Amino acid sequence: MRKKTLWIITMAFLCLVLYTIVISRMNRQTNVIFGGVDGAYVSSDSVTFTDPNATEETPVPTENIWPDIDITLDIYSIVNNDNLLSSAYEPEVTKIGITRYMLFRTDHVAELDAMLDAMIEAGFTPYVAGAYRTYSYQSQMFNTKASQIAYEMAGGKTVDYDDPSGIYQEAVEEAKKITMMPGASEHQLGLAVDLLDRERSRYVYEDMDQDFFAWLDEHCWEYGFIKRYPTRKLLLTGWDEPWHYRYVGKEAAKFIMEQGICLEEFYSHYVPDFTY
Repeated sequence: MRKKTLWIITMAFLCLVLYTIVISRMNRQTNVIFGGVDGAYVSSDSVTFTDPNATEETPVPTENIWPDIDITLDIYSIVNNDNLLSSAYEPEVTKIGITRYMLFRTDHVAELDAMLDAMIEAGFTPYVAGAYRTYSYQSQMFNTKASQIAYEMAGGKTVDYDDPSGIYQEAVEEAKKITMMPGASEHQLGLAVDLLDRERSRYVYEDMDQDFFAWLDEHCWEYGFIKRYPTRKLLLTGWDEPWHYRYVGKEAAKFIMEQGICLEEFYSHYVPDFTY
């Protein structure tokens, strides 16, 4: 009888511990735009994770090994809240080969298709979860998110969208931390893709196929791509999206990936007054 009682107490304790862990993770979750074809928001705590190895220091490669490039080309453009694209910016785009209607820059889609084909040959099942987005589409997603936050902040009551000091403006500032503003998304460039392995397409990075991303991080430069928002560069880029890959051309991509720097660090070498 005593053994049975002890067993019941032990199981109850374990259940309490499990419940505490689950609730704790739920409280840490945030709705994150993951770019899919419908622009759906998904629950993920990946962007709230701060890598203890994150750094604000830029490594300084030997001066004479930096690529000789024209930094004014748009494949090197920095796009963020401080460097917005015009609403009129609309590159020529073409359908990505393995997708039904995802689009990428016409002049570089061949490199992306080649990388995806190589992944398939390596045994993976790549899935393009996000690619080119227009300014208006990004605007729609951002406004939807801001409205959702405002509604929640107001406790489900009507919000005055015109009040410059009201709840909606607070919601806009919160939305900026979760979803890129219209004009601030690299997806509008037509040079960025969000990649998953279709067989393991959960939206929490730690649960994704790490072999899939290990392959990408080793080979993406061969096709001109870089991991654009690695977790360890969160303090520099402002974003933690290790599934987001950006085309910058083979020469720059090789250098960036080998040196372990981000695009901001690369760009600032050629534009000394650039701040980030």
